[in-house]
Amino acid sequence: MLAPLAGAVPASAAVEQLDGTRLPTPVREAELGLVRGRGFPDNAVTLDGLFMYRGEDIDPVADASTEPGVFSPLCGFTGELVLRGGGCKVAFGWYNATASGVRPPDNQIYELIPADTSVAFRCEDNDFCPLATMMTTQAGQHDWTPTQFSAADIRNDARYQGGLVGFALIGKAGTYCTQTKFSQRELNTVCTSCTPNEPWVTTLIYTSTASPDAFYVAFEDLPVTPTSWKGSQGGYENDGDFNDFVYYITGVTCQGGGQICDTGLQGACAVGRTGCATEGETECLRVLEPGEQSERCDNIDNDCDGEVDNGEGLCAEGLVCNRGSCVPYCGRGEVVCDAGLVCEEGLCVEEACVGVACEGGQVCVGGSCVGGCDGVICPANQECQLGRCVDLCAQIECEDGAVCERGICQSNCGCRTCPDGKTCGDDGRCVDVGCKGVTCAEGQLCIGGSCTDACAGVVCPGNAPCARGFCGDPPINGGVTASSGGQDGGGLFLDEPPDLTSGAGAGAGAGGGDSGFVPKPDS
Repeated sequence: MLAPLAGAVPASAAVEQLDGTRLPTPVREAELGLVRGRGFPDNAVTLDGLFMYRGEDIDPVADASTEPGVFSPLCGFTGELVLRGGGCKVAFGWYNATASGVRPPDNQIYELIPADTSVAFRCEDNDFCPLATMMTTQAGQHDWTPTQFSAADIRNDARYQGGLVGFALIGKAGTYCTQTKFSQRELNTVCTSCTPNEPWVTTLIYTSTASPDAFYVAFEDLPVTPTSWKGSQGGYENDGDFNDFVYYITGVTCQGGGQICDTGLQGACAVGRTGCATEGETECLRVLEPGEQSERCDNIDNDCDGEVDNGEGLCAEGLVCNRGSCVPYCGRGEVVCDAGLVCEEGLCVEEACVGVACEGGQVCVGGSCVGGCDGVICPANQECQLGRCVDLCAQIECEDGAVCERGICQSNCGCRTCPDGKTCGDDGRCVDVGCKGVTCAEGQLCIGGSCTDACAGVVCPGNAPCARGFCGDPPINGGVTASSGGQDGGGLFLDEPPDLTSGAGAGAGAGGGDSGFVPKPDS
């Protein structure tokens, strides 16, 4: 299957200017009158209109933030001017953010979108072209073409220092907009008349809800002073509506974003991806919604409905889905259960477990219900589900440039940042520091720079043996091995799925719960 690369909606918080003004403010009537006079609807120059026309579920006030101010660039880094309510002609650029928060010199802010509107979005009316997706009733007078500018190779750009980047509206001498404004609030002008002294809010950040790894950066364009955020330039002042220059940035994430995490949901929906919360912290965002995927016979709760491999048509005629595999019904033809197992409703089960119904996350062993994943520590890159360790990526096919991790596809690590203690491996996955380029023998894996037995520290379900990094089938009472059913004998079955959310991760086993897998037929 082709797994998704998806995003989600982060939490939101309100933003206030240091004088208590809630931001952004409504667009003033004088500006709206100018818009109407040129044949545009009122929302041609509002953030509400921008987000509506771009299909975003964003509330300009409730979802406004000053964070994240710095970003981690991925592959495919692009920028586009999407709203221009201000009259200045200024450029937009990126810079290398420093840990000390030092403002970059002007010559180290690298232009991404030029100041010339005829180039930035090919505005044929040099005076007023507000929004690239709007149409005016005065056809032919305000024509423009949206232009996307790419810095896709930023990771190979000699100017890029390998860390986080910020964005800036680059001030231009000889215009009303002489002051450079930064996405990092701490780099902007500090209010010296405020208690405590803090930087004015000159930039708002919005996380896209329509696309992953995308943000809107909105600026007030006129200079602020140490005593006033409104300033005064040629009789004009900042009004707080943040529609002067709005840029749409893709191919970036916040610091710590893009990592695999646990959502707290069940089944395949338990795996999420860290994204950007409004206060600059990361949070676990879901990648799959319940019901987004259809169920398959693969030992996974694909549709996140609390049951595994349930539904009709999972296997061909004459086969039954048993612990992720389509196997022949027992009791038909030559299919005979092994010693200690009996055929019940097409599956070979332990004789003592016939008629036993267990609660969610449990399996029947010797006639008693026990936690299918209690105490289990799976081999690396596997997780415990239905009392067995499985690789969630076994049936996943990702697009070029993406790799599968815990059942979801995401950009290879050459296009994102690995977590602490990890580095980008040759196969596009993050590996332990010291393990890049290391090749281990079969049955071994690299940990901390050294090849180690892949079964070291592993506790397989049912105390089954571990060999070459894979758990065998657990024995049943009397020493008979419980296999996957059919001609090879029966298995252990759940009525409801184990909880995939507790302890899920490479080398970790999930405990019991109610998110489990493969229910015993008609139990």
